[in-house]
Amino acid sequence: MKKALLIATLVVLSVGLIFAQAQTEKGAGIKLTVTSWRVEDADSWNRINAEFTKENPNITISYEPITATEYDSVLMASLQSGRAADIMFLRTYGVGRQIFDAGYVIPLSEKDIPNLKALPDSAINPWRTEGGIVYGVPGSSCYGGFFYNKDIFAKYGLTEPQTYAEFLNVCKVLDRNGVTPFAFGIKDSWMVAEYLSGNVLPAAAVSSDWHRKLMNKEVDYRDPAFIKHFEMIKELAQFFPKGYEGIGYNDMQQIFLTERAAIYPVGTWELNFLETTNPDLNLGWFFMPPLKAGDQISANFNMIMGYGINSKVSGEKLEAAKTYLNWLADVKGSELFGNEVIGQFASHPNATKLDNANAADMAARGAKVDKFQQIPYEKLSDRSPDYTAAIGEAVYKLLVDNYSAKQAADFMMNAQSWYFD
Repeated sequence: MKKALLIATLVVLSVGLIFAQAQTEKGAGIKLTVTSWRVEDADSWNRINAEFTKENPNITISYEPITATEYDSVLMASLQSGRAADIMFLRTYGVGRQIFDAGYVIPLSEKDIPNLKALPDSAINPWRTEGGIVYGVPGSSCYGGFFYNKDIFAKYGLTEPQTYAEFLNVCKVLDRNGVTPFAFGIKDSWMVAEYLSGNVLPAAAVSSDWHRKLMNKEVDYRDPAFIKHFEMIKELAQFFPKGYEGIGYNDMQQIFLTERAAIYPVGTWELNFLETTNPDLNLGWFFMPPLKAGDQISANFNMIMGYGINSKVSGEKLEAAKTYLNWLADVKGSELFGNEVIGQFASHPNATKLDNANAADMAARGAKVDKFQQIPYEKLSDRSPDYTAAIGEAVYKLLVDNYSAKQAADFMMNAQSWYFD
């Protein structure tokens, strides 16, 4: 009896061990961690990653974002301590490059990520060294421009401006009728850099060729186009809310969402937040219009983030990380991203199916414009003071201290003399 009981027990244990091993082989697999500064996109990324795991059941992804204002310092501390995530969102140009130069992320080739060959050079360049080494897979891009309240525009018979003069007239009509034209303030330098200076300069400069000349140091901040952009900022600031000196990004959101202003200068990436926070808001979008009727629109454009692989990742985990990034860069992963993280656009040229009407409209418009690389980050952020800090102070002096446009330009030259020397 005892012998029979022992045999039965051993059989049960053996079956249990076999079952447990099978479950381990089937379910445990490889877990990858991903860190990002996009806390607000967590639900979208969880759905994206669940879809990836359906196709790759041995790989699970844990999305672990950090508050945007703390991301850079927290990421660097975790990299230095060896506790960083397996995959990290990389900022463009100088900031991401510092992480690569320090040896924290690995170089990537088309052998590692075959879908790199399908992506345009303009998307890859923010994560490519002068020697041609790629260290980040392009994640998403956005445009800078202006959300507007269609209902307010309709109430006063206004349409999307086709020239800068028409834009000023729209603002004047709104102002005469007691409507604050812009939900904007100058408290946060990054908003000034990206969506005030960043939106206005392409129109003042007429073409993205000006940006290339600035990067080649063929022009500087004393150029007539840059001085003109300060003059335009001063004109537009007449239509900012009272107390705009103390209005920051979060205030701008609330002013526009509660329909206390008609126009919100920001990036397309804000679309998802606006639509979900106030679904009744009748949203429209336009780019900064050109100075002259019929001229091509030159629009504020920026790659937002790329994906880098931690240099400490190795073996099967490294191969899994490459598989994941290649999937994100493919058409299916790119379209899923575009339909989940609404208002950001993946880089694959064939990822064109966007379900959201506003996002699809933005993408269609974006395909027709001259893309003017958002000015703060390529080369101009490599040293201190960077463009963001300098332009924030220059615009304050322009609007609050009553500097002339030329004085503001001279201030920029002095602040960023390190770049032109």
